[in-house]
Amino acid sequence: MSSMKKIKSLHVEDMDVVVEPGVGWIELNEYLKPHGLFFPLDPGPGATIGGMCATRCSGSLAVRYGTMRDNVINLQAVLPDGDVVKTGSRARKSAAGYDLTRLIIGSEGTLGVITEVTLRLQKLPSHSVVAMCNFQTVKDAADVAIATMHSGIQVSRVELLDEVQIRAINMANGKSLPEVPTLMFEFIGTEAYALEQTLLVQKIAAEHHGSDFIFVEEPNAKEELWKIRKEALWAGFAMKPDHEAMITV
Repeated sequence: MSSMKKIKSLHVEDMDVVVEPGVGWIELNEYLKPHGLFFPLDPGPGATIGGMCATRCSGSLAVRYGTMRDNVINLQAVLPDGDVVKTGSRARKSAAGYDLTRLIIGSEGTLGVITEVTLRLQKLPSHSVVAMCNFQTVKDAADVAIATMHSGIQVSRVELLDEVQIRAINMANGKSLPEVPTLMFEFIGTEAYALEQTLLVQKIAAEHHGSDFIFVEEPNAKEELWKIRKEALWAGFAMKPDHEAMITV
């Protein structure tokens, strides 16, 4: 489906878009940005909407926006017998009939070939803060993630990198990050709100042996921090260059 790359229609008022399966999520977000909208799932670079539906992907923003099944309104698919089905309308609320949309999402092509997808969009946040903190153990990091979620703080992203992954990142990028379990966060909203949430999490982290808590607001600095997480898979090859990667869930 790699040649099916059309963005068929955008409905700014309804915050949804109809696309073909070969459209990449990065390219889609570039198209949506001038309209103040974005598609919130962010798997690996190069992922396409059709593949993301077939694998029920998530990404670092899933903690706030859910997985692919939460962000697809309906889709069109060709069944094994050649019939073409559309799994629903563009209505946001419907309880009629079978939920074929979520049945096909994650089926990895076994139930049909996806040829069109209607996606739910989100408003681009006005401001964001990216933070990073080190811990003595993975349990300490996990406890901070749990405490943060229980506090009611609206985290946009939270990602864990263990000490082995940090070591790989250092080897691949010539960095000298502390090789300890590390949490990465993103907070969104107004400038004041995002900063307030950041400082609250900094306090929670300190209560669980967190150290070296840093946060950035400048776009290039935020991109550089998230690049560490986005390139984690490829960084692994720096440790084992003669090995192949096996993707699991």
